[in-house]
Amino acid sequence: MRAGNGTAPDGSTAHRAGPSRTAEEFRLDADSILPERRPGRAADAAALFGRERETAALRDRLARARSGSGGGVLLTGEAGAGVTGLVEHCLAEPVGAGVQVWRGEADELDRRLPLLPFLECRTAGGRALYRSSPDLAELARSAGGAVSVAATSGLLLEAVEEQCARGPLVLVIDHAQWLDDASVAAWRRLARAAGDLPLLLVACVRQGQWSRPVDSLVVAGRLDGDVIELGPLAPDAILALARHRLGAAPGERLVRLLSQVGGNPRYLLELLDVLDRQGLLRRTATAVEVVEGETEPAFTELAALRLAELSPGAAQAVREAALLGRRTRVSDLATVTGQPATALLAGVREAVSAGLLAETETGLSFRHPVLWRGIRENVPAVLRWSMHADAARRLAEAGADAGQVAEHLERAGPVLSRWAVGWVRQQASVLVEQAPQVAVPVLRAAAGGEQLDDRDTALQAALARAMLRTRRYTQALELARDILASADDPVLTSELAWDLARSLHLVGGHTEAGRLCAEQLARDGVPLALRARLGACLVYALVVPGEPVPARLAAAEAAAEAAARASGDHWALAGLALCRAVAARANGPAERALALLKEADGLLGGSEDGRPELHAVVLSELADLLGELDRRTESDAAQARARASAARSRTHDGRWTAVAGFALHMRNGDWSLGGDELAELCRPDEPQPMLSAHCALAVQQAVCAEPEAASEQLRRAQQIAGGRAVGRAATLLRVAEAMEAERAGEPDRALRALEGELTAGRVAGAAYRLLWCPRAVRHALDCGHRELTERFVEFARQTAAVEPVPHRAWLLAWCEALVAVDPTELGAVAEYLRSAGRRTQLAWALEDLAAARAATGRIAEARPALAEALELYRGMGALAEARRAEHRLRATGVDAVVRHRAGRRRAAAGWEALTPTELTVARLVGQGLSNPETAARLGVSARTVQTHVSSILTKLGATSRVAIARELALRAEGPGAR
Repeated sequence: MRAGNGTAPDGSTAHRAGPSRTAEEFRLDADSILPERRPGRAADAAALFGRERETAALRDRLARARSGSGGGVLLTGEAGAGVTGLVEHCLAEPVGAGVQVWRGEADELDRRLPLLPFLECRTAGGRALYRSSPDLAELARSAGGAVSVAATSGLLLEAVEEQCARGPLVLVIDHAQWLDDASVAAWRRLARAAGDLPLLLVACVRQGQWSRPVDSLVVAGRLDGDVIELGPLAPDAILALARHRLGAAPGERLVRLLSQVGGNPRYLLELLDVLDRQGLLRRTATAVEVVEGETEPAFTELAALRLAELSPGAAQAVREAALLGRRTRVSDLATVTGQPATALLAGVREAVSAGLLAETETGLSFRHPVLWRGIRENVPAVLRWSMHADAARRLAEAGADAGQVAEHLERAGPVLSRWAVGWVRQQASVLVEQAPQVAVPVLRAAAGGEQLDDRDTALQAALARAMLRTRRYTQALELARDILASADDPVLTSELAWDLARSLHLVGGHTEAGRLCAEQLARDGVPLALRARLGACLVYALVVPGEPVPARLAAAEAAAEAAARASGDHWALAGLALCRAVAARANGPAERALALLKEADGLLGGSEDGRPELHAVVLSELADLLGELDRRTESDAAQARARASAARSRTHDGRWTAVAGFALHMRNGDWSLGGDELAELCRPDEPQPMLSAHCALAVQQAVCAEPEAASEQLRRAQQIAGGRAVGRAATLLRVAEAMEAERAGEPDRALRALEGELTAGRVAGAAYRLLWCPRAVRHALDCGHRELTERFVEFARQTAAVEPVPHRAWLLAWCEALVAVDPTELGAVAEYLRSAGRRTQLAWALEDLAAARAATGRIAEARPALAEALELYRGMGALAEARRAEHRLRATGVDAVVRHRAGRRRAAAGWEALTPTELTVARLVGQGLSNPETAARLGVSARTVQTHVSSILTKLGATSRVAIARELALRAEGPGAR
């Protein structure tokens, strides 16, 4: 065996130890440098699943080389990606057709010996290349001496050219990530010469950590299109490979388990083998399933296989890193192990080279969840608890982030040490603000410790606050009420009451929030800043329901403002400005509300306690108001800022911005956006449901032709409301009920649902209710309810009179034109909505315009209006609205031509297959925006954007975001660009 090459006699990889060979050792035993290697085995066909594109690319390179136009190609992939298997598979056929194959291998420990991978190349006869020439043999014996590298490189080129004169040659260098500088230079020289030779150079480069010269070679290769990268297997390829190995389809649980191998075929096959060997697979008539809840031993065995390939020092470093999390920093690893970072460098580099760890911008990351989980679970539980406790203490002493320390304390076993309890007591407030999710279990463990009295109020209050921040409202409310009823400390109770009031406001509990604030404000000893904040919350409680007692509101507002100005508390001042803006929106004028919201925005420019959360609410209100004023660009910008502010807050309830985003998507006609975000917030197990979110999701599902889901969501919303819905939630709830009645063919029930909401005299939320007024007028006219029609129109007239902004005036004109059956006025309404970018309302108005033209005998003019409405509906994803419009107009004679247009199918692939939303996402991707940046621009979640990007890639047949940008550029250049 070659000294130090790391390969054991059984073919496994062992730890390479000892110094690199010296030139003298090389000269003394030149004939035993490289053992006789086993012939290259044809790759297992299983290793080629999902590699069709890469296989075709390498075969194309081989074909070009055989025709006399060769070159160099670099195959890259992480350990286990199948690089070697792909090469063996593609070489199997050419070898039998007169193609010679030479094989070399680079080694990390031999990089000080120039050109060794080429000198030791095995030719087709199995002999080392240096033996084929006396000159090369002499140079090999002189390796590391004063012999010119350039001379050796020249002799190598001569030997290669001589072989190419006899026939095509493929020269394969394995583990090319360890090529030395001279070998990289020789590679470049051979690659240049290969253009006129039947020569193909193949370098197998494992991803991870490679030398600087190899990095420059890969960068240049990517620019020249000479890199074939084997990335993670796609999910369908993973399933196909699993089916091939198992002989049957994997079951649902096994599919979820296999997703954790990160698309690595080697780990997939090893995991299946381990599961089979441990008897954890069960075969049924149709599938192979994994035994439920018994997979940890398989993970630990798979991890043990990988750890066995590392040196003891590197393996221990990997274990310590796994305890720190899937992602960690070298500095944290040094702190926990008590070693300097320089001492860890060798072990970390070894783990990176082996493909277990990857370097990131902030530190290190485990490449695959399956390995991280297995390595972590491979440590016995008791020892793992002790290691976590020790890590927590070391990190705390080093000044680490409180949340990071708490994460380790959470995993340090069921009982906290005396030191841990003391640390939690000191850091309780910080944990609540910075890491509420992990604070809950840690505070609960500390509050229940043996060293503490059961009535440790401070810790219990911190626990209640952390529960509120993590939406464990049922438990938090019970605990908080007990503390507020019994605690004597006014600072503690007022701080807890403020947190509780903010949470209650988010879920509609304005009355209880007001009562709590009033009780605390009546106590002595409340700090001035908290008195200001409690006062702002009290004012909000009085304003939001819509019918406050003026004298009480004025007194509360004056007291809160005096305390806020005396304390200089910007949160309270901004909260008061928000309250005044809410009142101004209800009573007019809009410019007054706009000025107040901008004032609040200016006050909340920092990121101090509570500000990002309130800032998100203020910006959402600002975006909504700007949208009502048809200042769309400013509205979109404000909504993007609202989401960015919410992301900065560790305690913000995302449902607020999700519901605000729904109103934005409705205006813009983006019905396919935001649905997954609302659905995530409306899970059946949500501890404290938000009525507005459930109602919004019910309306969206109804519009997007998901009737069963919409009905189920409506049932849940009705249960949550319990007949006590107010504000925007009440409007959305009645609209959802009306839509369900429409689906059931019960127009009278639909009218009853809308009647109470759109004829009530209250002004709170009137602007939002006005949006649905034309729809209600249409229903009343269709049902022949003249008196109810007049009441709807009167409501529109009163609302428009409160604040004569253009949008309200046009909505009133729309309602009056429906009553008068006036196509001219409806056409003017449609043009206004078109210019304002209100796509949803434009589609509704065009539908009404088509109906009015048909009713006045102008059938030919009705058809294009309806056709445009249907095109808009389908482009927006509002399929149920399209069906309803077709059904409504069917009896008017407009149906025939529309059917022809409606029958057109969207293309299955290409740009014509993209929906309007997908086109918007594609353009933003083409501008270089990341998924989070695109999400912020559109006001949706990053996961929604990822879904659209995946769909775009599939429809365009593209493989990357760069390909989308390139296709956009070609389209911009015109049809002849290709």
